[in-house]
Amino acid sequence: MTQVNFVENKKNNIDLVLQPIKNNTVINEASILELIEKSEYSNLQINTSNIKNAIAELNSILKPLQEDKSGREIRYQILERKDATIEIKVDDDAMKATAEITTALGGKNLSPKDILAEAQAVGIKKGFIKEALIKLAQQSLKESEGMLIKGVIASGKTPINGKNARIKQLVQCAQDRILRPKERDDGSVDMRDLGDIICVRIGEPLAKVIPLTEGIKGYTVTGIPLEPNPGEDIQMKAGEGTVISPKNENVLISTSIGLPRSIENGMEIDEVYKLKNVDVTTGHIKFEGSVIIDGDVCEGMKVYAKGDITVGGFVESAQLEAGGDITIIGGIIGKKQEVEDLSTTDITMSVNIKAEGNVFAKYCQYSDITCNILRIENQLMHSIIHVNDKLWVGSEDKANGKLIAGYINAINSVHAGTVGATAGSATTITFNRKIKDFKNKLHEIDEQLKIETEKTQGLKVATNKLKALPKDKANPEMLKKVVSTYQFHAAKMGEILFEKENVEEQMQTYMTEVYVEATERVYHGVQMNVGDFNDKTKREYGPSKMTYFERKVHIKPVTHS
Repeated sequence: MTQVNFVENKKNNIDLVLQPIKNNTVINEASILELIEKSEYSNLQINTSNIKNAIAELNSILKPLQEDKSGREIRYQILERKDATIEIKVDDDAMKATAEITTALGGKNLSPKDILAEAQAVGIKKGFIKEALIKLAQQSLKESEGMLIKGVIASGKTPINGKNARIKQLVQCAQDRILRPKERDDGSVDMRDLGDIICVRIGEPLAKVIPLTEGIKGYTVTGIPLEPNPGEDIQMKAGEGTVISPKNENVLISTSIGLPRSIENGMEIDEVYKLKNVDVTTGHIKFEGSVIIDGDVCEGMKVYAKGDITVGGFVESAQLEAGGDITIIGGIIGKKQEVEDLSTTDITMSVNIKAEGNVFAKYCQYSDITCNILRIENQLMHSIIHVNDKLWVGSEDKANGKLIAGYINAINSVHAGTVGATAGSATTITFNRKIKDFKNKLHEIDEQLKIETEKTQGLKVATNKLKALPKDKANPEMLKKVVSTYQFHAAKMGEILFEKENVEEQMQTYMTEVYVEATERVYHGVQMNVGDFNDKTKREYGPSKMTYFERKVHIKPVTHS
C-alpha cells in the first residue's frame, strides 16, 4: 500500500510525501483531504492543485510497476501556514482609519505594535486609539482562522470653533434686582428699600467684554492640521451716562448716578426720579429717565417715563407708560366691570399700562396691559392683555398661577397653572394679530400679482398681433422688444407667486407653533382663536395644551415631570 505522510519543510509549511507501492488500494484527492482534516494541520491553507499533481504523478509511477513493487518518492507542498494580513483604510475626509485583519491560518498573528506599524507605514500619523489597537489584536487571536475582522484604530479631531466675544453685565438692571432682593440677616427682605439696590455710583463697573476665543485646532489621522474658525469680535457700546474705562478698554463704567439699563452691546444709565407715592400731592409724573416709586400709584394718577418704572406698592386705577420695563411689586387693581357681552374695543379699563419692554406684577385684575412679555406671579383676572411675545402667569420657574376670564392677544404663547374658572367665565385667547399681518402681506402680493397679470396678458396679446402681421408690415425690432418685456413681466409674476407661497407657508407654520398651556387645569368656557379657526372648551380638563393643526384647534393632555 502506498505510504502517505505529512512532513514539515524548511519554509515551515507541510509537504505531502508519497512512497508508491502498487496494490489494490486507491489513493485519490478525497482520501488526502480526509487525512488532512484528521491531522494536526487541518487549520492550514490547502493547495488543491498540488494535491492533484501529486495524485497524477503517483498514478503515473504506479502504472508500470508490478504488484507490491515500490517506486520513487513523490513530494509536493500542499499545506501552507498563512500569517495574519492587514489592510488599512482611510475615510475620504481622513478623519477615521480602519484596520481590516484577516486572521492567521496557522501562521503569525498581529500584535498591537504590528497593527500600529502597518498604519504608520501607510501614512497614519495621529489620533491612534490605544485601547482599539489592543482590542483588535486580542480579537484576531480569538476568531476562527481566515476570518475578516474590522475596527477603527485612529480618529481625527474635529476643530472646535472659537466662541464669539460677548458682553457680560456686572450689575443687574432694575427688574432683575427687584425680583431678586437681597436678604436681611434674619432672612427677610425689604422690597420697599429700592434706592441702594438699584442705583449705581460714579465709576462703578457696569459691564465687561469677554474676549473671543480662537478655538481649538483639529487634525486628520494623516496629520493634516484643521484650523478652527475664530469667534467674532464685538464692540462694546458706551451709552448715556457710561464710558469705556481708561484703565481697561474691555470694561464699561458709570459716569453718573442712576439706574443701569441694558442696550445692545452695552449699557446706559438712566437718571432716576424717586418718589414715595404718586397721588394728588405729586400730580402726574412725566420723566425722561426712569422712575422709582417706593409706595403706590393712586387712583386717577398717570406716570410716564422714557426709561423703566418701578413701583414698590400697588397700582390702583391708574395709567403707566414706559419706554422700558414696568415692575410692580404689589398688585394691579382696577375697578370691576361687566364685560361679558361687550367687544374689547368698547371696553375702557380703569388701569391702563403700556411698556416697550416687559411688565411684572404680583397679581392683576380689571386692567388693560400692552407689553412685550407679561408675567403675573399669582393671579390675572378679567383683563385685556396684548403681548408681543408671551403671557406667563406664575412663578419665574413654573407657570402655576391662575388666568381667570378676560381677553388675551398674544403672539407666541400663553402659560398658566389654571386657565378659566369654575363659573365658566369667558376666557378668550387669540393669536390673530400676527396672522392679520400675514394676511395684509398676502393682500399686497395679490394686488401686485393682479397688476403683473394684466401687464403680461396685454403684452401677450400685443405679441400675437405683431406675429400675425404680413411680412411687408412686420416689425422685427418691435416684436423683439415686446417679447422681451413680456418675458420680464412673466418672470416677475413667477417671483411674486413664489413670494406668496413662501408667506402662506410661513403663516401656516406660525399657526401650528402658537399654543396655550395649563400646567394644572383648564375649565370650560376657554376659547382659543387662531386665524379663522377657534374652539371653546365645553368641559374641564387636567394639565393640557391647546394647539392648532389641520384646520382645527386641539386640546391634548400634557404631563410635567
